[in-house]
Amino acid sequence: MNAAYASLPPAGGAIVLSEGGSFSTPVVFGTRGKPVVLQGVPGDVVTLTYTATTGAAITFDYGTGHRMGHGLRDVTLTGPGNSSDTTGVVFGGNYGAEGVAFRDFKIQGFGTNLRMGSHTWLAYFEHGMIRDGGLNVILPSGLIEAGEQIVFNHVTFADAPPPHRDSVWVQGGGQEVVFTDCSFDQAQLRIGNGTVSAAQVVVKGSHFENPNFASPSSATYDYVVVDDHPGNLLRVTDSYFLQDAPADGPTRFMMLKGGRLVLCGIGMYTPLGSPLKNFAVLASGAKVDTYGFNDLSGNITGEAFGK
Repeated sequence: MNAAYASLPPAGGAIVLSEGGSFSTPVVFGTRGKPVVLQGVPGDVVTLTYTATTGAAITFDYGTGHRMGHGLRDVTLTGPGNSSDTTGVVFGGNYGAEGVAFRDFKIQGFGTNLRMGSHTWLAYFEHGMIRDGGLNVILPSGLIEAGEQIVFNHVTFADAPPPHRDSVWVQGGGQEVVFTDCSFDQAQLRIGNGTVSAAQVVVKGSHFENPNFASPSSATYDYVVVDDHPGNLLRVTDSYFLQDAPADGPTRFMMLKGGRLVLCGIGMYTPLGSPLKNFAVLASGAKVDTYGFNDLSGNITGEAFGK
């Protein structure tokens, strides 16, 4: 793929794959001003397997020239394991990846599945799955010109290994991230980076669940964590929280260490033998505004929002 990219014209182009295969040399789409679309075939027909034990499998880092729609289509990218020192995809970096778009994709089995770099905004991820990564997604703090209008639409984040924490981690620092019609299945959403940075996150029409509760070494975990920074703002609307363990489940769904949470049109359920103590626990001056909270199980033993 590196050779194919080098052969494209200076303005960029498409690399079309009709079948998959294995590779160990990292692929770097990194010529300034030369965007690319890596295109496969729908339905997991094209699976690329990265066999090296270090490095980033694919990097998109070629500029910020208001050029939309380059990126990845109809490709499954598989790594050597979620405990490896590998990254599946990096988007952004020295030159950036403004306007990058991933559609009908799967990234799985890396130490970090997806990482954002600098000079990146207007990034769009649609109808995909990011699963079985030590970190499924990390949007780090400390980047340059990065994080505005990062959107995940109809994407499933799943199968984070125990203890399932920090799986989708929006660290903040000028980041505005929207999750629409997404699923967080055995994968924690964390917002903020301690007291270092804050993020503004919207979650709408989405689903939180722990389907792997019976797997070996599985642990209880907070579905959502907001770190202790007053600038963290999480807005969750028209979304559903489901607890699957019939006994010994979590005592809460959210841990709010700071910032502000807005809930609207929320539903939740937990089995009779696994009651919650609270839906969310607040600390360090965290604040909640809630409209239309629906406990469909009637199974919270304490206050819905405890301290």
